[in-house]
Amino acid sequence: MKDFKPKAWILPQPVLIIGTYNADGTPNAMNAAWSGQWDFNEIMISIGAHATTANLNRCPDFTIAFATEETMTAADYVGIVSAKTHPDKMIKTGWISDKSENVNAPVFRDFPMTMECRIKQKLDESETGYYIIAEILNIKCDERYLAEDGKPDVEKMNLITFDPIHNGYIALGKRVGNAFHDGKSLEYSQYKSDSLFNVPYKGSKSKFGTFVVHLFKS
Repeated sequence: MKDFKPKAWILPQPVLIIGTYNADGTPNAMNAAWSGQWDFNEIMISIGAHATTANLNRCPDFTIAFATEETMTAADYVGIVSAKTHPDKMIKTGWISDKSENVNAPVFRDFPMTMECRIKQKLDESETGYYIIAEILNIKCDERYLAEDGKPDVEKMNLITFDPIHNGYIALGKRVGNAFHDGKSLEYSQYKSDSLFNVPYKGSKSKFGTFVVHLFKS
């Protein structure tokens, strides 16, 4: 195997669109990838010094949308062009927005699912940016992207991920399994066929001996 210098090649990385309002009340959006789940209803985002950062310093509310194959070009555009120098950047995207009913931030209709969030805490704040810990107050999903059970259907969304190795965007594929279910098929089958556990246990049936056998099985 080939070795590489340490880099944060976490795979896959999301392509998030952060929606905020500028000081003049116009919608703004930026592209972000360095993020993750912080708690059951909280997320974390690493954000630099952007127009969006200034908006968040003024108002803690924002929205998070997930970029798709259809929105890829415009999503990349809002990541490379700043509202500081291009105040008309949102016009070029062609995106349509509505004011959120739950937070003071725009909801862009062009994305299948949007999370409405509010900053709960800022970590390591400096002139170059900070880490956001935000609470998810509500999630909106276009009815066209719902599954039969009424929940969002990720397979229908045509979501894309960011490739930090080659600076590209990659489309998510199809569903390949069932979480917290498919692994159960290996729960006992592996060690039952292993000769190590076919050898009769010799010695006293102490709690320690039982613990060791279970430890090897786990």
